[in-house]
Amino acid sequence: MILLIFTFFSILCLYIYTLTNTVYGGDAGDLVSAILTKGFPHPPGYPLYTLIGRMFLNFPINYLTAAGKVTLISSISTVCSFILIYLILIELVGKKINKPIAIVTILTLSVNYLIWLYAIVPEVFPLNVAITLGIFFSALRFKNTGNLNWLAFILFLIGLGITHHHTFIFILPAVFILTKNQVKKTFFSFRKIIYLLFSLLIGLLPLIYLPISFNNHPEIIWGEANTIKGFIAILTRQTYGSFVPGQFISNSPIHRLIQLVNLNNFIIADFTLVGYLAIIIGLIVLYRAKIIEKQEKISLFLALILFGPFFTFYANFPLYNKFLLATVERFFIIFYFLLAVPLYFGLSFLFEQLISLFKIIFGNRYKIFLPFIIIVFYLFPIALCVKNYRRLVILKNYSVAEKLGKDILNITGDNSIILLYSDTTLFNTQYMYYSNKKLYLKKILIHISKITSKYYLDSLKLNYPKIIIKNTNNYNLGNFINDNINNFNIYSVSQSALPPTFKYRWIFQGLLFKLVPKDYNNDNEIIKNIESFWNTAENKNISSYFLSLNNYWLNYFPNDVLQVYSTAHQNTAFYYLGINKPELALSHIKQALILNPEDLDSLFLQSVYYSKINNCTLAEKSIIQALNKEKDGLYIFQLEQLSECYKDELSKDRIRDIIKKFSDQSLKKLVN
Repeated sequence: MILLIFTFFSILCLYIYTLTNTVYGGDAGDLVSAILTKGFPHPPGYPLYTLIGRMFLNFPINYLTAAGKVTLISSISTVCSFILIYLILIELVGKKINKPIAIVTILTLSVNYLIWLYAIVPEVFPLNVAITLGIFFSALRFKNTGNLNWLAFILFLIGLGITHHHTFIFILPAVFILTKNQVKKTFFSFRKIIYLLFSLLIGLLPLIYLPISFNNHPEIIWGEANTIKGFIAILTRQTYGSFVPGQFISNSPIHRLIQLVNLNNFIIADFTLVGYLAIIIGLIVLYRAKIIEKQEKISLFLALILFGPFFTFYANFPLYNKFLLATVERFFIIFYFLLAVPLYFGLSFLFEQLISLFKIIFGNRYKIFLPFIIIVFYLFPIALCVKNYRRLVILKNYSVAEKLGKDILNITGDNSIILLYSDTTLFNTQYMYYSNKKLYLKKILIHISKITSKYYLDSLKLNYPKIIIKNTNNYNLGNFINDNINNFNIYSVSQSALPPTFKYRWIFQGLLFKLVPKDYNNDNEIIKNIESFWNTAENKNISSYFLSLNNYWLNYFPNDVLQVYSTAHQNTAFYYLGINKPELALSHIKQALILNPEDLDSLFLQSVYYSKINNCTLAEKSIIQALNKEKDGLYIFQLEQLSECYKDELSKDRIRDIIKKFSDQSLKKLVN
């Protein structure tokens, strides 16, 4: 018991030591901002998580920021999940449990890249895992004891699951299999039924937070929680699509099957080949194990299938960029925890086989080697820890996402409105804004995607009385800009479409675009503002910082921060090339290529730069490099322009032949 307590305590210490003290990316900024403003984050609103976050914000731990305190929910929930995994193993095998191997299993899980990562960043998934495993463990206890309190606890945790994250429901079929026989045997008096319903109701209580929060008019809200229709829309995620992860998924059956291959690759990458083989062996041993009852086997295999292959096939996340890869990996955390059971059985089988081998070789003297055999198994989690430590410890002092928020806020002057959307720019800026509100009192953040929602407009009018919103009926961004352009400087993360009759236009200013009168035409001032931004930006050295990490950011949400700055460098270069100042563009093109080498538009800009300085050969090389990867019409157009760069007819003819080749390939691809 002492060794177990020490194990769990050591894991918690490891997580707290490597804990991030800022927002990591993804949803983190939205979650922490909602907690800071006493609002609620994106659907399903996560009322349980938000309430716990409010409590954790009050912890008197001075060295932790708001994000760091909220992250403690992830760390503590993950350690609780390890305790539950051990208890589940006890329920399955009883006194015959191999404690050293059980500890090795837990340690292996604790330093698994995915589990470790989400134990040290602000996220909702670790708490979801703890609730889900708690339901499964309680079902095993109810099956084995018949104690009605365990059934009540199942209902209580189901209530909590409803108030937190919808994916817990995949455990319910397994729970039904485990509990159905015991339920049939139980006599349910009126008093017992009331007790069970009361347990469920207590679990559902956090839902009350949503309408209470809404009626207090916080700045971060995601829906009309004060109406039944709006309340249901939030809980069922209607804005995303209630039964899909988002509007971006593909419905191709082949693509869905490919996701199963991807899942297999994820397991190998995160557990290593040794762990993967141990899991496969464990699944076979588990299937054949006589010590485990049939109900338990079926429920466990069903849970594994539903959280793993079924969810992967159904959700069908497209994995064409690092941001989406980071988005989908979070959903596999509960699946990885469930894999701890076959991992334990696989390692136990290997352990027993090794013991048998030593008995054959050394007879009764095999016990001398027993400590060394155990140490060999402990080397597995130690090796995994060494492998993942460097990838994760860098997040301890990670501040790139936070600096992105600062850079967006610092670009703008006082009396400014900042129009934002997309998770990376919006959520990270939100966190910096609300965690340092006193610094930005004269600036207003606007979530563009909500500007057509009456509840959001009402919230803006209450929280920012200086904002003018004349009529909320059929309101849109154009109306909002018209209402406020005379009273505020307006900035946007993108060049939002403006009516043709509008007397203003967007000009580029670092990470943002500023709205100015159409007749504004001062290139020198624009250049001065752009250069001032890049010289003083918090993330001005982001490319050198990225290179120093030797790609340790791969598959992380922070990669999307790199994309934001890469695009900003591209926009800067595009502007300089447009006003015929190529000498100012080159450094920004190089920065964009470093930050996101997969974005071929940087090669296009590089080609334009070289053609501007009459280096036709390098201009041709750059655009052909882009065309070899993607037959984009813009790139073919740039190739056509190079026929004007070359002066000799031989080179012009060669360019025409190359254009014809790429054009034919593009046409063939279009037809197919």
